[in-house]
Amino acid sequence: MEGGEHRPHIYSVRTSILLALLALSVSTAGSAQDAARARDIVDTAVSGHGAEPTDADALTPALSRTVAPSEGIADIARLRSDGALAAALDANPNVRSTLLSIVAARAGTRAARDARTPVLRATVDGAYRESFSGTTQGVVRNSSQSVAAGVGLDWMSDVGTTVSLDFSTAATWRRVNLTAGTATSVSIGPNYDAQLLATVRQPILRGAGRDSTLAAQREAEAAERRILAVRDTDVGGVVRDVLNAYWELWYAEEALRVQVEAQALAQRQLDEASARVALGTLAPTERLRFASELASLRETRRSAELARTSQQVQLAALLAAEPESLAVDPEPPTPQPLAELRELLARAETESPEIAALDAAVEEAQQRTVVAQSDARARLDFVASAGLVTLFADDMLPGLQLPDHRPAFIATGGIELELPLGSSAADARRDQAQAQLEAAQNSREAGALTLRANVRSAYETALAAGERLPLAQESAAIAAELAEAERERVRIGTTTTVALVEAQQSAREAELRRLRVLVDTATAAHQLEYAAGVLLDRFSIGGADDARLARLSDPSSERTEPSHAR
Repeated sequence: MEGGEHRPHIYSVRTSILLALLALSVSTAGSAQDAARARDIVDTAVSGHGAEPTDADALTPALSRTVAPSEGIADIARLRSDGALAAALDANPNVRSTLLSIVAARAGTRAARDARTPVLRATVDGAYRESFSGTTQGVVRNSSQSVAAGVGLDWMSDVGTTVSLDFSTAATWRRVNLTAGTATSVSIGPNYDAQLLATVRQPILRGAGRDSTLAAQREAEAAERRILAVRDTDVGGVVRDVLNAYWELWYAEEALRVQVEAQALAQRQLDEASARVALGTLAPTERLRFASELASLRETRRSAELARTSQQVQLAALLAAEPESLAVDPEPPTPQPLAELRELLARAETESPEIAALDAAVEEAQQRTVVAQSDARARLDFVASAGLVTLFADDMLPGLQLPDHRPAFIATGGIELELPLGSSAADARRDQAQAQLEAAQNSREAGALTLRANVRSAYETALAAGERLPLAQESAAIAAELAEAERERVRIGTTTTVALVEAQQSAREAELRRLRVLVDTATAAHQLEYAAGVLLDRFSIGGADDARLARLSDPSSERTEPSHAR
C-alpha cells in the first residue's frame, strides 16, 4: 500500500474527524434546537458539492494548531462531507445523554427561579339559593341570587414575605321574610358590593430569610453547573478517544506499509536469489532462507491488515462512518513540548471539569442542607390584613352615597404557630442532608487527590514517551544502516543471507518501535491534557462560559443567533 494510493480517502477521514469534533462542541452547548441546527450545518456542507476541497489542516496529524471557531466552521462549510457531523452526534449516546441532562438541568433552574413569579387569580361565579323561615302564619320560602367576580395577585419576596392582594365585587338580589308575625316576603336589591383586601404573611422561623427562600434556586443553579462540568468531562473523553483512535489507525496504516515494503523487498531478493541459483553462483539453501522470510512476511502482513481493520472499526464507531472508507494522512504526529508539572497541576485545580463538578455537587448539598434545616424549624408566621368594603343599594341610598360618606374598613393581625409534637420527618431529612453534605465535601477532597495523582501519572508517562522517542529514532536509523551494509556485503559475497535476513528483521522491528513510540507520545500527551482538563481548550471546543450560556438560555437569542456562534 503506497502513500498516494489512499489520498482520496485521507481527505474524507480528516473531514470526518473535524466534523465530529465540531458536533461535540455544538451538540453539548444547549437545547435540542442546537442539535437540529448542527444537522442543518451538515446538510449545508453536504449540499456544497460544487466547492473545491481545500487543504483543511484544522486537524493536521500534528494536532498542534488551535482551531478558531470561525475558521473551523468556514472550513466545514466549504468541505464536502457524507454527513459525519449529524451521524457522530446521533451515534454517541454519552454525549446525547449529557445534552439532555443539560436541557433538564436548565429547565429545573428556570422552574426554581420562576417559583416566586407573581400569580394572578381570577374567579367569576353565580349562585341561586333557597331557604325557609317560620312565621306565625306558617313557613315562608326565601330566595337569593348573586353574581360575583374577583381578581387576586400573589407574590413572594426574596426574604420569604408573601403578599396577596384581592379585589372582589358582587351583585345580589334577595326575597326574604323580614318579620315573623306575617308571611309577607320583601324583595331587596339589586345590591352591589366591592371589597379590596391586602394580606401579608412574614415567616419568622421556618422559611424566613433570603438564604431559605433562594436555597432551591441556588441548588438548581449548582446542579446545572455540575451537569455542564460533566458535559465537558464527557466531551473531553470523546475528543481524546477520537484522537487516540486516529493515531492508532495511523500506526496500523504505517505498520502495514512497513510490512508491504518488507514483503516487496523479500520478493525481489528471492527473485534475485533464484536467478543466482540458476546461474550456479548461489547455493540452493541460501535461496530457501529468502523464501522462508517471504512466507513469514506474508503472514505478518495479514496480521497487520487485521490490525488496521480493527482500528478502522474503532474510529468508525466514534465518527459513525463506514470503516472501509477510513484512511488517514500519512504525515506523522509532531511531538509537542510538555508544560511544567506545577503549571499543569495548578490549571487542573482551577480548570478541570471534574473538580468543577465536585464543587457544584458540594454547593448542591449545602443548599439542600439550608432547606432541610429551615423545614425542621417550627412554623411561626406573622399575618396581617387590611382592606375596605363598600355597598351600594339603589333602592335604599340615592346614587353612590355611603353612611358617614366612607367605606367600611377591615384590619386584622396575629401570629400563627405550627410545630410537631415529637420527632418529625423534617428532622430526619435535615440529618440526611447534613450527612450528604459531609459526603460531598469528602468526595471533593478525594477527587482533588485523585486528580493530582492522575495528572502526575499522565505527566510521567508523557515524559517517558518523549524521552524514548529520540532513542527509538536513533535505534531505527542504526538498524536501517546496518541492514543496508549487510545487503552490500551479500552483494559482494562477504556474508551470508542469514545475517542479511536478521539485519533486515532488526531494522523492520526498530522502525515499528519508532512508529509505536511516536504514537505513544501523541496519545500520552492527549491523556495528560485530558487529565489536566485542558484538552478542550487546546482545540477551542466550547466550554461553559457565562456569556454563551446566557445567549443559549434566552429564547429570543436562540431564534436570532446561530447555535454555533460564540
